[in-house]
Amino acid sequence: MNYNPKHQVKVDGKMSEQGADKAGITLANAAKIAAILFGASALISALGFAYKSVFG
Repeated sequence: MNYNPKHQVKVDGKMSEQGADKAGITLANAAKIAAILFGASALISALGFAYKSVFG
């Protein structure tokens, strides 16, 4: 299969294997934090809705 995207990102310089690992770990940690925060916001919204419907 030959893949030729319309838009390509050109990066000047080279990234070492350790740099790529560090970048991957950083992105994974950011994704975990985002998932936790989105889950917490959904939980807070659900609790607020339940409180409003019970005591509202």
